[in-house]
Amino acid sequence: MATVSEFVSVLYQSRTQAQVWHHQTNGIGSFAEHKALEFYYDNIVEKIDGLVESIQGYGPRIGGYTTKPLVDWAEGQSMTYFKGLCEYVAKERMGVGTESWIQNQIDEIMELLYNTKYQLSLK
Repeated sequence: MATVSEFVSVLYQSRTQAQVWHHQTNGIGSFAEHKALEFYYDNIVEKIDGLVESIQGYGPRIGGYTTKPLVDWAEGQSMTYFKGLCEYVAKERMGVGTESWIQNQIDEIMELLYNTKYQLSLK
């Protein structure tokens, strides 16, 4: 099970990765992907911030954040990435906290992830 810092780090990383891909998309049909990625990175920061502040209001400060190298855009990669991110959040969410209000905030993150995944399916 992921630690809170690992979970939050993955979400922070997703924001940056989405913005990089947003700037790199190209080709016919890429405008929908370009806008879907923008929608995600414009909305995820507020949701992460709320989750982290709630967790830290309830418990200790989160430390030990990590990052991974960013990946350049390739056609179809963002859909695969967001599918994996949905699976990761669903699998690891209980390690963040079992309180209903924490899980509700993670539900909002899941809603954004699946909305983005849907938008990425449009061409």
